[in-house]
Amino acid sequence: MSEILCPDCEVRQANLGDPSFARWIGPDGGKYCSLHFIQRFGHGEPLVRIEGYEPPEKRKAPAPKKAPAAKPKPKSEVSA
Repeated sequence: MSEILCPDCEVRQANLGDPSFARWIGPDGGKYCSLHFIQRFGHGEPLVRIEGYEPPEKRKAPAPKKAPAAKPKPKSEVSA
């Protein structure tokens, strides 16, 4: 089966890298990745997998981890 790209990813992720592959059929008949399926239809909608979907062999690299936030320096006590 040829891979189907999520239409929401193609529109919204122009600067975030390659679009995700679609794996779910929405109630509107559209095909979406997991993120955009939940964003559009919520968690209560049943997941209907695209027939013959196979995950791609090439996967996206995980997002880089953020450096921990610097702790604020304690304020020195002022003597009276």
